[in-house]
Amino acid sequence: MTLTEPAHSPRRRYEVAAAGVIFLLASSYFSYAVAWSYWWQSKANSSFVSVNAMVIEASVKSRGSSSATHGSTVFPHIVYDYRFNGTHYRSDRYYFVGNGWSDANSVAEIVSRFQVGQLAQVYIDATHPSQSVIDNSKPTLGILLYLLPMIFFSLVAIVYGLRVRK
Repeated sequence: MTLTEPAHSPRRRYEVAAAGVIFLLASSYFSYAVAWSYWWQSKANSSFVSVNAMVIEASVKSRGSSSATHGSTVFPHIVYDYRFNGTHYRSDRYYFVGNGWSDANSVAEIVSRFQVGQLAQVYIDATHPSQSVIDNSKPTLGILLYLLPMIFFSLVAIVYGLRVRK
């Protein structure tokens, strides 16, 4: 004798819910990373102090490839030394938010403003002087607007997958 399931038993779509959980975790991680970057850039804009730094290296770097940029992602690689309260620091952070541009011409224009051996103004967190940035402009929402729909659709997938079907 075999037991069979009634034709109209309630079932859930656990695979849809599991996919929703995976996307929610990934979206949450990226949202945290973006929020951290935005927080630091906002802090750089509002409360960092300016110091003079010596430019050690200035070049355009590239990494990887993406279908969105049809090639490499480029970014300004500007290494600078500065002193604060008698301690020497070295950094290469240009901006807290984002990790590259697709427009090599605009990056080359940024890099051309920095010559090896010249003094440049950088902005540091006086309470954590190792945190520095060259561009302290106010951040925009940018990629966060792309992450919010991912979180929303992840939650919809979880609810849909756990909902009892008749």
